[in-house]
Amino acid sequence: MSKLLGYLVPRVKMLFGRSMAALTTAVYRERRHTGRLVRIGTDYGGWYCDRDRLEAGQMAICCGAGEDISFDVALNSSWDMRVVCVDPTPRAIRHVELLLAAHGAGRPMLIEAGPLHYDLSGFRPTAFHFVGCAVWSRDGVIDLYAPSNPSFVSYSALNLQHTSERIQVCARTLDSLLRELGVGHVSVLKLDIEGAEHEVLRSMLRGPIRPDQVLVEFDQVNQPLTPLFWIELIGTIRQLRTAGYNLVRRERANFLFVLRSA
Repeated sequence: MSKLLGYLVPRVKMLFGRSMAALTTAVYRERRHTGRLVRIGTDYGGWYCDRDRLEAGQMAICCGAGEDISFDVALNSSWDMRVVCVDPTPRAIRHVELLLAAHGAGRPMLIEAGPLHYDLSGFRPTAFHFVGCAVWSRDGVIDLYAPSNPSFVSYSALNLQHTSERIQVCARTLDSLLRELGVGHVSVLKLDIEGAEHEVLRSMLRGPIRPDQVLVEFDQVNQPLTPLFWIELIGTIRQLRTAGYNLVRRERANFLFVLRSA
């Protein structure tokens, strides 16, 4: 019985979370958006963007790497953009180190455990910068909690999987991170940060940073911590709307917001 519940409960929670996300999208999605959407990256690590607002030389800040940065790499290699990749977790840091080493040596590099490889034919390491920290609502040190399955790579500041093992990492606000890097305007902001997205977005919207496109995974869509998770989801979407963003696409838990004045 316990095994059956262990199988059913996560799936029921996911079904509920995605149903609420679909309902929220039906209410808030901007149907008059005229930009052409393109999906970049693998099935697991890829994202939709408005291709009409992607230009060579623009800056993308990609928070959350794991072991699939096919989206980040493609923005650099295929779209000729500058990319800052941000992730504090040990396996993500190691993965990016191995990718850069593989490119330097001319070797192929697996995405996750395979079978797909990165397309590094046009990759420009001089336009790719990695930062091994977390993004959060304040600068300092925060605890990240390990996943319940040791084969998984992502840690969570919100302890989404209710584990006791944790690590301490350096955390930065988007504002302080961009100032340190000397980055002005951001074209693409990707947030795949295991539940910290609400905190980071609220912090960003209190300041001057307004990326042209915001790509965000709302993690509780997949595994709600509470049946009322959708209240916070709607609240964040409404804050983004007030700041000038339209919701133009959702894929599972991944949402694409485009700045109206961009």
